[in-house]
Amino acid sequence: MIPRRSFVTLVVLWVIAMASAVISIVQASSFSQATSGREALARVRAQWAARAGVEIQIARLEAGTENPNPDDAFMLIEDMAAVASGDLDGATYEVVHSTPRGERAGPVDAHARININRMTFDDLMTLPFMTEDTADAILDWIDADEDPNVLGAEAGYYQGLSYPYEPRNGPIRSLLELELVAGVDPYYVRGEDWNLNGVLDPNEDDGYASPPGDNADGVLDAGWSAIVTADSVDGGFGRTGQPRLNLTQAAEKDLIARTNVTAEQAKTILDHVSLQSSARMSDFLRRTLPQISQQLSGGQPGTVRPQPLSDEQLGALLSECHIVRDPAAPPEPGKLNLNTCDSRIFEYLPSIDSALADAIMAERDARRQGFVSFVELRSIPGMTPARMAALYEIADVRSNVFVLTSRGRDIGTGIEVEITAVLDRSTLPVRIASLMMR
Repeated sequence: MIPRRSFVTLVVLWVIAMASAVISIVQASSFSQATSGREALARVRAQWAARAGVEIQIARLEAGTENPNPDDAFMLIEDMAAVASGDLDGATYEVVHSTPRGERAGPVDAHARININRMTFDDLMTLPFMTEDTADAILDWIDADEDPNVLGAEAGYYQGLSYPYEPRNGPIRSLLELELVAGVDPYYVRGEDWNLNGVLDPNEDDGYASPPGDNADGVLDAGWSAIVTADSVDGGFGRTGQPRLNLTQAAEKDLIARTNVTAEQAKTILDHVSLQSSARMSDFLRRTLPQISQQLSGGQPGTVRPQPLSDEQLGALLSECHIVRDPAAPPEPGKLNLNTCDSRIFEYLPSIDSALADAIMAERDARRQGFVSFVELRSIPGMTPARMAALYEIADVRSNVFVLTSRGRDIGTGIEVEITAVLDRSTLPVRIASLMMR
């Protein structure tokens, strides 16, 4: 009888042990699922907090485009920085970027960099680590033909690779695309900013403890991405917040109303654009209206000459009008914004010598509200009409595209989600040109 009782006891103990094990497994599984659920919820909360940071920047950008302050070149940047962080229900967001002088609130002006699609061979050769064959390959990637430069590469080269692809034969659309060009090393493009978010992340400031290798000096060395961009676009709205007048289609009365020019001046401007297939906005900086009128008339005596444009009229013409021959064509690559670029950017534009670069920076620093009109550059010593016209081909005082990194953080768990977005205000509503989530 005793052995039978012992056996029953063992069975009961075994059942209890198995039940305990099952309960433990179920509890562990439930805890794991609950934790995963909380983390998933926290990640969703952080994601939408990051998106909120993007959306509030879009709202400020649209407001600043529709109702601009034409007398302050920095107000839009300051307005966007003012809403660069905020608290939500259980989460926060923050929009920042790194500079050589530390972290700053708000987005980065894409026009503070040189658009790679506007650079010449001489410009490209000023970039760190650049070689002649790589510069030629970049130009070959951009140009529309299949004829390689002396040391360049066209489709034949790329088709011969282990994983073949075609060059765009058009403007480069992103710095990631630039890395596809023959001879371009990702390290040249990214430097320490391996994720191209414009922010010095912990792994980008720890030496060689984790990729990428860096010098752990607390300053983001972003390689070419600190110098060049492919995001900026030209055109957009005028300084008054209205769509620019296309001088190839504009009526004389509309040009008079927008720029306050006289009828004679308006006729000369429109005649020049319609009769000269190569006419550019810089022509009005290079030559006066009487000179343009004389050329149009063939120098015939007795022709009534218009008055030269005043600084106010010329400034309005440049900011409120443009020349677009093919409205269906994509916008031209963006120009460098002289209000937001760093002085070191001029080192990569050989056409702007150091004396002129220093003079531009000195004049900008002397103006609390920056250059509100390109014509204000006339006050720089040594600035001739020819230099003004040449500078206008690569630079301006207004921006269309901004790049931001918004970090959303769940307060309860500390989980973060990061969104890097490119915002383009050349059309309204503001267009999200690209968006990357991490």
